[in-house]
Amino acid sequence: MVNLPRKATLTPTATGIPEPLIFPGPLNGEEQAQLHAASLHYVAPDYYASKAIGEEINGVGYGYPSNICGPLAIAILQDAYLVSAKIDPYEFWLLNPDVYEDRLKLERAFPDERFSRLRTKTPINEYDWETFPLLPGDFLYLYSGSRGNFEHMLAVTRVDEIGRAYAVTNHKTEESGFIITEELLYDPNNPGEGLFYEWTEREKAELGSTGFGGFQLWRLREK
Repeated sequence: MVNLPRKATLTPTATGIPEPLIFPGPLNGEEQAQLHAASLHYVAPDYYASKAIGEEINGVGYGYPSNICGPLAIAILQDAYLVSAKIDPYEFWLLNPDVYEDRLKLERAFPDERFSRLRTKTPINEYDWETFPLLPGDFLYLYSGSRGNFEHMLAVTRVDEIGRAYAVTNHKTEESGFIITEELLYDPNNPGEGLFYEWTEREKAELGSTGFGGFQLWRLREK
């Protein structure tokens, strides 16, 4: 028996009543706290818990924590009212922005009237995060480049008072394999710390390398 991926179950709403989506940005303190709280629901510090979370989002048989990054990021943003509940997270499973059909999915999830977009080919370990910092609610697609071995999607779920950016995302560890945890992406005051540097470090390539080809970013438009 083949288990089909879960489709989003939508609550019927009266015709003409819009979803309570947040617009415009940047997020205020309450909205940032809501996003962070939503992200913590998906933390799963071991493989089996991560697989269960993946299947909760993506359907039985489609929740492996090695490749749940896209659906996970979309689910978090939906719970924080940044992405419409009409978007099925499964559509972001193994998504590739260079494929036309997948670009259409991105346009539906991040429409131009609500989101701005940035594409850079600067590797994530060389990008000037102090000049252009990430913000809570940003959605990123990381390109592997010629030196990487996987591509990755994530949502920025928290930025602390000194500018350190975090994401609840899936990643591979030496001890537990693939897990879902809140991880530091970068510290603008201490270049070299965080996943963006681990993923571009030659010595840790066996755990996964990405970001050498830069990234694409979608951000809620400001007032």
